[in-house]
Amino acid sequence: MKVEDIYGIKVQLLGPDFKSELRRLVDEQGIKAVIMGNRKTDPYSSDLRPIEKSSPGWPEFIRIFPIINWDYHTVWLFLKSFGLPYCRLYDSGYTSLGEKHNTQLNPSLLTEEGTYKAACELVDESMERLSRC
Repeated sequence: MKVEDIYGIKVQLLGPDFKSELRRLVDEQGIKAVIMGNRKTDPYSSDLRPIEKSSPGWPEFIRIFPIINWDYHTVWLFLKSFGLPYCRLYDSGYTSLGEKHNTQLNPSLLTEEGTYKAACELVDESMERLSRC
């Protein structure tokens, strides 16, 4: 089932230039706020508050960070408890997804048998970003 069907929302895929795409949404569609999935442990996110204006040099909109203070395990507890959909790559040993050229299986999830555990089984959340090279 698609996310649009589950939540009754319209999903818009953006091109690779995130800043330009946001500018287009603000200018053409009048977007006033964007909900983002950053957490304090994400790069450049440690000083973010739950609601912030966009950064200088970006289009003007409000950024909303509903899970900014959640840790890795809380995210997985929430997803699993409510049976929410997520990218299936996380079931294959990836813990942090980026672009094709910088995303890899997380070596912390490698088993003795040579397979990978699911991301939700990561014990040490400080190892989450080992999926990025």
